[in-house]
Amino acid sequence: MSEADQSDDSTIRSTDSVSSNASQSAKVCYGLRRSASKAIQQLATVKPKSLPSVVPALLADVGRRMGAEDVHLFRIRLDGSGTGFAGLRYRSREDPDADRQVLVKKFQFQLFSSEIQRCLRRDEIAVLGDRSTSGGRVLAALLRRLKCDRYILCPLHIDGVLRGALGIACPRPNDSCDGREFFELLRLNGVILLSQILRVRRQRKRSLKLRNWRRIANQACDFAFRVDEGGFISGTTPFGMGNDTPPLNGLRLVDVVARNFQPQLAQQISTAGSSGQVRTCDLKLSLGSAGPQWYHARIEPCVRTSDGVATLYLTDNSPDKILEEEVRELRDQLLKASHLSLLGQMSTEFAHQLNQPLQVMLNHCNTAQRRIRKQTDKTAQTLRSLDSIEDSIMHAADTINRVRDFVKFRSLKTEPVPLDELIAQALAMVTPTARGRDADLLPPATPSSLTVMVDRTQTLHVLVNLMINALEACDECPDRRTQIRLSWRDESNRNRAVVGVSDNGPGLPVGDPDVVFRKFYTGKDEGLGMGLSISRSVCESQNGSLVAENHVGKPGCTFHVAMVIHGNSENETIELTTLPPSPLPVD
Repeated sequence: MSEADQSDDSTIRSTDSVSSNASQSAKVCYGLRRSASKAIQQLATVKPKSLPSVVPALLADVGRRMGAEDVHLFRIRLDGSGTGFAGLRYRSREDPDADRQVLVKKFQFQLFSSEIQRCLRRDEIAVLGDRSTSGGRVLAALLRRLKCDRYILCPLHIDGVLRGALGIACPRPNDSCDGREFFELLRLNGVILLSQILRVRRQRKRSLKLRNWRRIANQACDFAFRVDEGGFISGTTPFGMGNDTPPLNGLRLVDVVARNFQPQLAQQISTAGSSGQVRTCDLKLSLGSAGPQWYHARIEPCVRTSDGVATLYLTDNSPDKILEEEVRELRDQLLKASHLSLLGQMSTEFAHQLNQPLQVMLNHCNTAQRRIRKQTDKTAQTLRSLDSIEDSIMHAADTINRVRDFVKFRSLKTEPVPLDELIAQALAMVTPTARGRDADLLPPATPSSLTVMVDRTQTLHVLVNLMINALEACDECPDRRTQIRLSWRDESNRNRAVVGVSDNGPGLPVGDPDVVFRKFYTGKDEGLGMGLSISRSVCESQNGSLVAENHVGKPGCTFHVAMVIHGNSENETIELTTLPPSPLPVD
């Protein structure tokens, strides 16, 4: 500052420029010490909702001991570049003009003058005269409303960071409000007030966060408990169930978990404890007279070994499980009806296949009877007739077995299956239907030596479904003879074999051929629109795929069924529990 400024009583003076008065009042300093002690005691246990009344009272106590008209507590927040906001948060007495008080509740830090900003950053006390305008627009407006001889602005640094300022409006010159000890005690009071306020606010935010987490936990979890290495339950904590939480402390897991779920749960708890990762599973608990109920368990490993092995957060999902079972039953019934409908379409052909061996057996039986009655039978002739009857029986049994396997409902299991055998069985199933429609069903041009890893029955359903769909689609083109051709290609570089089902029908929708795989999409009046969607699901669940494309330059389309090639090692049959254990309806 210039020398003229330093000689003017209405200018800013730093702590170093304020002369130390030898006659400083011990009474004021003693009073400020008492104020600091009082602030510590009252703010140590204050609740957040009491701050608006407690803090102004403490500020008034500081002002009373100094003979000050008003005391202000500013909050300052700066970023790394030195810019930010300031605001008048508390004052010792209310401003009758509430609108004017709003103006200083929050403002930009740059509205302080550069000299004030410098003093605040350097932790130097600034003193302004009653009509000073060198403090910036905010302080100038504040001083115009205050009847004071000077205004003391004391910066408040916490952990080396500027966090606020304490403003004192002195009504008259007072030599006791001067000197280094006075300013240090003034700073001490301000830092105590501000640090305690910030502490209380942090606790409030933490409490709000904990309440929010509690609310979320109550919605997402019914109750929780800890499990130790011996399988004993402790630390049961109610969440959503509240007072209805069952008393489980002291019980063992085997006492409340259904028997068939105990091995799975024990394995998940062991895995969570050893890996330190969260595990989840569904299980049934018997918690009362209502019987076993479904729960979803989130298993979190305990941080401290003294707390146990893991904490289980349990959520009742019985309604979801019941609904899931009902949906599965309805889906199975729908798929069974659809598949039986397909079987009904093929019933005439199957009846013809069974009628042939039955007619052969009947002829041989009649021949044998006539020979016996005429006593002209010979052992060799009789044996030949019996052999023919046996062959016919085996042929009929094979036909019945194919029908039985076709309608069987079971879990999906993958196993090594020769590709040629799979294609031949699918052709045998559809050949009578193709013959009845006067259509050509053409096998692959060359045999295959590949073995694929698929579920035989479900993949057979896929191929049969594609061929039946192709035959029905070609009915829309009566001007040309229907041709359904099967082909295969070896894609060993991608570890898969691809079977193609081609037709010369109308083809797929132009622009979006993939639409045929969407659920409930069908191009027929009686179709369900589920067959191709489920066929793709089956293929993908076997790590394969099902795609379709229109022919270029000729009518029709081709469906490509990709299957994983079985390696040289003998893999055991694997049950895939994630796949739909349902047969395929025809579209």
